[in-house]
Amino acid sequence: MPKMVHSQETEGTIKNWGLFYTVSLLVFINFWASVTTTPLYILELGGSDFHSGLQGTLFFLGAVIFRIYLGPLSDRSGRKIPLLIGAFVFGSTPILLYFAQSVWTVVFIRIYQSIGLAAYFASGPAFVGDVAPFHKMGTYMGLYRLVSAMGLLIGPFIAISTINRYSYNTWFLGSFGIGILAFLLMFFIHGPKPRATEKLKFFHKVKEVLKERRLREIYIGIGIFSFASGIVFTFVPVYLEQVPTLENAGIFFTIYSFAGIVASIVVGKLLDHKSPLLIILFLGLSYGVGLLLLTTVSFLSEAMILAGILLGIGYAGAVLGLTTRLIKTVSQESRAIAISIQENTIDIFMASGSFVFSGMIPLLGYDLSFIMIGILIMAAMIFRFMKGRTEMSR
Repeated sequence: MPKMVHSQETEGTIKNWGLFYTVSLLVFINFWASVTTTPLYILELGGSDFHSGLQGTLFFLGAVIFRIYLGPLSDRSGRKIPLLIGAFVFGSTPILLYFAQSVWTVVFIRIYQSIGLAAYFASGPAFVGDVAPFHKMGTYMGLYRLVSAMGLLIGPFIAISTINRYSYNTWFLGSFGIGILAFLLMFFIHGPKPRATEKLKFFHKVKEVLKERRLREIYIGIGIFSFASGIVFTFVPVYLEQVPTLENAGIFFTIYSFAGIVASIVVGKLLDHKSPLLIILFLGLSYGVGLLLLTTVSFLSEAMILAGILLGIGYAGAVLGLTTRLIKTVSQESRAIAISIQENTIDIFMASGSFVFSGMIPLLGYDLSFIMIGILIMAAMIFRFMKGRTEMSR
């Protein structure tokens, strides 16, 4: 086995990794559960679809703003402080929702919860990048993405099951217990000391990071897949509900989640041995074909299963590949800033995808809109692959 650096020898133990992935799973369970149940809870309190949409918009917008401070904090003070902040916020949010009595109270609680999104989702991948052996970065990042996919699979299921059988308050108490356990376990996790000692200015560091052409290209790729993901999460459920031959359109995201779990394992391993350009090309083509297949569901309902597999593998694998390249490219001193930019890119482009597609539907209809987006993604991936091959042959 290749000799690791000192920080990897001391912090990269099996126990430490086990604790980190366990805490992350608990955090992701609470995160994904809140994404799916909060809009429903607002309706339960007498709110409208407008309020349900507003809380989601403010949640992601709040994370974009809070990362301006929390990104530099992670690089300056180490990963553990923002991870603790994120775990605490996700753990304390359910107890606040337990006492919430109005729609607007829930909206403001979601803004508070966005601190957790900003803190944990930027520092988590940075922690992996700091501690994982460089030659196995894809494998360790794949495990991290696997944990996130498992949170998506488990969180909404147990939340909705608990709510349907008992009540929202019962789930909030259970979610509070999950969150506090994650927060307490975080204290036992060890991480390397920070290398950035100067006081970092967010926008100055962002400018420095974006000067690197390779990093800009990674962000463009993440933006493309996030734009499409915003469309899928917002409009595919609505589209499938309109297909009379489908008995249970909700199974689409179950298939999507399982495919993402498989991709996190397989793609993570492949990234340590194969060309990232070739892997991301394949995943981009997979995602584009998945969007095209959606348009055939109305006369071939089984196509939904294959579309869910291709879309789940395409998105989870591509984001994993691009994130791994990002961490390998950027210096450790700027790692959390770089990932903060990535998370902001994801949030902004997901929102943009929903907005643009909502304007395409009245003009083109669902089928032609899905086809156009699918073709554009495949064309962009082929163009980037050919450009990369040209650059390597020079």
